[in-house]
Amino acid sequence: MRRHEPFSFHCQRCGRCCHHQAIQLSPYEILCLARHLGLDTGQFIARHTSNGGLFLRFTPQGACGFLTPEGCAAHAQRPLACRLYPLGRDLERPGGEAFEPLERHPACAALVGGQGRLQDYLDQQGAGRFLAALDYYLAVVERMHHILERRLPPGASLAAATRQASASLAAQAPRASDPWLDVDGWWGPGRAQADPWRAMQGHLAALRAWLAVLKAQ
Repeated sequence: MRRHEPFSFHCQRCGRCCHHQAIQLSPYEILCLARHLGLDTGQFIARHTSNGGLFLRFTPQGACGFLTPEGCAAHAQRPLACRLYPLGRDLERPGGEAFEPLERHPACAALVGGQGRLQDYLDQQGAGRFLAALDYYLAVVERMHHILERRLPPGASLAAATRQASASLAAQAPRASDPWLDVDGWWGPGRAQADPWRAMQGHLAALRAWLAVLKAQ
């Protein structure tokens, strides 16, 4: 499904989609949620994520940690996966970006139809900045892989080379729990940008500078 195609989704806030999910987080999403809660990104990662910041933490009963009887406690800064639901984004389809329907809970109360365009739905969900942020970070990762692949000896593992490169990145940001995700950890106490978008831009600039050094080595 492309952005110009008909699509509409009217959520009834039943909360069923807020259970038993794996919500992967980008650095920008971590920034937005951390600022919403008055935390730095390291604190947010420690308290509200699993796998060291890669995924939003869910309760042992399978509910999102932000789900309350009144709804989502972080709705204003909810992650991109929540904004796109019930769709997923595929960047590897012929012709570029496409959106695919996800399997919904069998008792989902939402109304799905073809009123308006998919782009209208993305706009209503405020997905634009989150999609752009994700693409910025994907470009950095793709650039890193390109640099590493060009100098890999025959039979060498790109995954191992990536781990080694990430270790060198971590050495440049010793305050960060993870240099890719803990954006505030790059700068230290009192130096973090309050605005998530500006904080992200500073982080991206640091990553691109590191890539320039990596390429020159």
